[in-house]
Amino acid sequence: MTDEHLLALADLAEGQWGLLTTGQTAGIGVSPLQLKRYTDRGLLVRLRHGVYRLSGAPESSLETLRAEWLALEPKRRAADRLRDQVPVGVVSHRSAAVLQDLGDLDADVNVFTVPKRRHTRSPDVAFRGGTLERKDWRRIDGLPVTRPLRTVVDLAADRTDGGHLATVVRDAILTGDTTSAQVAEALRSYAHYYGLRPGDGTGLVAEFVQQAGIPTSTLDLAALRAAALDTSAPVPAAVRDAALDALVSSPAWADLIGQIRNLITHNLTAPHGHGAANEESS
Repeated sequence: MTDEHLLALADLAEGQWGLLTTGQTAGIGVSPLQLKRYTDRGLLVRLRHGVYRLSGAPESSLETLRAEWLALEPKRRAADRLRDQVPVGVVSHRSAAVLQDLGDLDADVNVFTVPKRRHTRSPDVAFRGGTLERKDWRRIDGLPVTRPLRTVVDLAADRTDGGHLATVVRDAILTGDTTSAQVAEALRSYAHYYGLRPGDGTGLVAEFVQQAGIPTSTLDLAALRAAALDTSAPVPAAVRDAALDALVSSPAWADLIGQIRNLITHNLTAPHGHGAANEESS
């Protein structure tokens, strides 16, 4: 292996998390036999059939997912694929939820949505056929990933249990990438699978949000911002409860600030205990 080959491999891997494929290296004049020799010398690490990492490149918890994604179109570079309207193989379903910190699902299998039926022998990979548009995905850590709204819909179509889907829905709304009104509309077709009347997406989102709850830190920050007060100030429990009640009764997170502004301002500026007393007597 010449120094020129070594530098060419380094340049290739630089924009791909330190990874490269045999299909890509063939394009720069490096044969599979040369790659094997390079691996035997400890200068490459074989991750899966046809995908390698340069020794010294940082390891990552996403390494397996990235390697599997590169293997979907092994002759093309990652940067070129990401310029496509919809790349072949978009991280989706449970894998997308985990990558975006939506809910508390496990993702033991790397799931990709692909435009055409596709098979694999790998127990670590699953393909789902589906049509995506540019608005349905975004880049996260250099990978194409279904956006929160599409991820919610995919998981609902998979009949993910309500307890897990509830936390995904809550977290999807809290990302700010979608609103509960959009989620409610998208989930109308699945409401009856979760015990609500057909088409009641709004009721389903409200039930999910109430079931999952809203993190205290999120409610505190929303309350303080709504009242335009110091974000380091403590927030009374009554205010948190009022914020959660407002969210559940009208679950669009984007509308929450406007809905609870007056209520929060009243509670935070009232004499100590006055707001809670009013709540008890109402």
